[in-house]
Amino acid sequence: MQLFYELIFLLMGLCVGSFVNMLVYRTAVSYGLEKDKILRKVKDGKRSERSFCDFCGKQLHWYENVPVVSWLIQKGKSRCCHKSLPLLYPIIELVTGLLFVITVSQLGLTLSLIPGLVLVTMLVFSFVFDLKYMLLPDFSTVIMVVMVGILVYFGWGQVSPLQYLEAAVGAMGFLGILYLVSKGKAMGFGDVKLAFFMGLLLGFPSIVVAFYVAFISGAVGGVGLMLAHKAGRKSLIPFGPFLILGTFIAWWWGKIIWYSIW
Repeated sequence: MQLFYELIFLLMGLCVGSFVNMLVYRTAVSYGLEKDKILRKVKDGKRSERSFCDFCGKQLHWYENVPVVSWLIQKGKSRCCHKSLPLLYPIIELVTGLLFVITVSQLGLTLSLIPGLVLVTMLVFSFVFDLKYMLLPDFSTVIMVVMVGILVYFGWGQVSPLQYLEAAVGAMGFLGILYLVSKGKAMGFGDVKLAFFMGLLLGFPSIVVAFYVAFISGAVGGVGLMLAHKAGRKSLIPFGPFLILGTFIAWWWGKIIWYSIW
């Protein structure tokens, strides 16, 4: 039965990952980061909101929009104009599916699972959006803060809500100081706001684990990019994805990691 539930949530996560891909593009258009160059058909004075080809704007059939499967069958190319589709699309879908399975295994089939899955969705969205555009949209951070409030209402956490709030203020203050000292070069203000959410979700000591993972992985990632000649010493690298990676690890295994070290 457990395997059946995991399969259901894997499939659900794949579909949500497809939704994240769409949301990233449309949010970028609304922020003016991408030009809405796709000419979609107009019916009754309104543009169609159905899925469409990235290149020619042709509306997709349902079988062209099956997460991962369609990408594999079409060999990573669009059927209409035969142009290569980003590998990031199936990766996001697969990762989201895997994260859904991990989340249900951690939270169980409880009322807290729904806000937990919304959190996963928004974290994946924020990860991809910051990776592509070096920006963390405020609306996704606000949604995540609200979801944490709902989790607390359903009994999430082992300490009082005040202690989580203290961790949130402390985390935001810590990154806020780094932001001010570096004059915004070490990280953006969106990262500072994300830190508030992280502290609110994780509390102490898991927030320390999250920051540790973020700074170590950020340093390794930066060095790796320089060695691969993808970035220079003065290149700007988004820090949000590393914070989100740290959040995922600390959310599920933070206390285990903390108490195994100290």
